[in-house]
Amino acid sequence: MKNKGCPSCRQYRRQIKELQDQYVKRIETLEEELAFIKFELEQLRQKKFKPKNKQKPPKDSEPPTAKKKKGGLFGHQGWFRKKPKKIDRIEEVTLDKCPECGSRHLRECGDIEEHVQEDIILPLVEAVLFKRHNYYCYGCKKVVAGKGEEELPKGYIGPKAKALAVYLKYAVKVSERDIRQIFEKVFNLRLVASSISGFRDQLKREAHPIYNELIELLKKSGFIHADETGWKVDGENRWLWKFSTKKISVTHIDKGRGQKVVKKILGSDYDGILISDFLSAYNKIAAKAKQRCLIHLPRDLKKVVEYWQDDKVVLRYCQRLKVILEQAIGLHKEYAEKEWDKKYYLKRKRIIRQLEDFNFPDPNKRILKRFAKRLKRHKHELFTFLFEPGIDYHNNHAEQQIRPDVIFRKVTFGNRSEKGVENHNVLASILQTAKLNSLAPLDTLKRILRKKYGPNLKPFSGRN
Repeated sequence: MKNKGCPSCRQYRRQIKELQDQYVKRIETLEEELAFIKFELEQLRQKKFKPKNKQKPPKDSEPPTAKKKKGGLFGHQGWFRKKPKKIDRIEEVTLDKCPECGSRHLRECGDIEEHVQEDIILPLVEAVLFKRHNYYCYGCKKVVAGKGEEELPKGYIGPKAKALAVYLKYAVKVSERDIRQIFEKVFNLRLVASSISGFRDQLKREAHPIYNELIELLKKSGFIHADETGWKVDGENRWLWKFSTKKISVTHIDKGRGQKVVKKILGSDYDGILISDFLSAYNKIAAKAKQRCLIHLPRDLKKVVEYWQDDKVVLRYCQRLKVILEQAIGLHKEYAEKEWDKKYYLKRKRIIRQLEDFNFPDPNKRILKRFAKRLKRHKHELFTFLFEPGIDYHNNHAEQQIRPDVIFRKVTFGNRSEKGVENHNVLASILQTAKLNSLAPLDTLKRILRKKYGPNLKPFSGRN
């Protein structure tokens, strides 16, 4: 029989066991409190101190071979996402076990971190049954019925889907095949290619009166930026013209590149300032005044200097003209946000006098003769911006407006038919005008389909 020992030994072993259990429990409590203290200390440290900069490599070490990533241009303001004003859903993130070790022995610290995240909710296709109640009208002696808020009569696809298809085509530059995949994979809505082209035709018909109205508003504007670029229609060479203000943008595709196209859009006598490049199509257009883009002259000067870099007379005259242009642009920027005063008028008079006295010599150099002829012809159209407030000395606005069409041409190679030309003229004008007026493009297209805009409502009215 096994000897269990005396009663006193058993008592000692019992006490030792109890002390061990107390010590183990105490150690667990202390470790828990230490972890909590470290957590609070780290939180205070993050609030108090900024993160330390990375250690610089020693001077003797070799420079890294990878090139440093270019940052933004000088004066470029960074963009930071703002916290949403409205929180749509709050999700409480709690733990029932430790994600590191799996322990379920947890105690909440009392400090809650907030993390705001924005995401999209993929919409589902909504099938709506419109039950139109018929009424007999005693006034017109007819049976009449109303129309639903989002209803398009005789249409099986709603205005939201049609507006999105057109927006993806002309604003995002997505092909019809990809549009079909987006609708099928994302929205679970099956379409055929003919339906997508039909959406564009329908929108063009509804928006054509607005397009004509934009042209009329363009003629009444105080100034117009004009530019043109090459275009293809079923492989045939065309020209895409862009006429725009700060609030209106009109696209017009034509076979010609002459002054007849400009007259067709602006009329025979435009009572405003026409801002353009040195294309001859704008020369005989009657206007209140004209402003030629001064960005083109320094480019031409650079070519002249490269071609005759050993001719001191040519270099001296090119440098003199460059100084006159820089003085005019500098005066414009100096008084961009100030009222014109006597000092401004004196500087302007001095610059204009220098330009009037300026002329190239008459050497037997063909490139200088061509440049001098252009300068002499447009001498009174270079500094209009010094006499008319709010006029730019460049035509960058027109180039920015024509850029989406250039990208569209690069993706689609132009249009395939005359119907495609009409659709591009109308829909591109509507979308770019909506952007200039800070209007939501999808909402604008949807309202046009629902006939919330008409030729008398002037959705894009107003002067420059």
